[in-house]
Amino acid sequence: MIDWETRPFEERNLFNPAFCAVVLASAVRAYQTEARTPMPYSLSLLVLPLCLHQDTRNEICINHKVSILRVIARRPDLLIDFARRAQSLVQYAMEAFALLASRNCIVVDQGGGISLLPRKVSQAPLSTDDAEKCRTAAAILGHQFARVNDRVTIYTSLAIRP
Repeated sequence: MIDWETRPFEERNLFNPAFCAVVLASAVRAYQTEARTPMPYSLSLLVLPLCLHQDTRNEICINHKVSILRVIARRPDLLIDFARRAQSLVQYAMEAFALLASRNCIVVDQGGGISLLPRKVSQAPLSTDDAEKCRTAAAILGHQFARVNDRVTIYTSLAIRP
């Protein structure tokens, strides 16, 4: 892991563990609400690369009633470099999960499912519209991932392997 202080300013702002934790918590909360089960760890790793990428985030928010699988089918250009983007954001997801775990906000079950504990992560509006849009997109994704309920289908549609 790269020391926090040696990271570029932009990286420290965009991939701040607290911000990433709020985005991930939003997806986990929505998944739990829809599926009534914990969010699989493997799906949680897709949240940041989908929600932090501006074009993808915009498509998710605009087409919130349309499955992410359909959105991707209509806009395959969103998958350009997606696998690389997803892989590069795993580190930031781990830092965010570490923060959530250290604050007793999440529980991970034996099967790798992640549950958000009630009333542990604030749902207060974030400081910018763009940050709020990231959290909104994450909630939409959480609901949609729960509706699809098949990790292999989701990963295959995104042209990556778990």
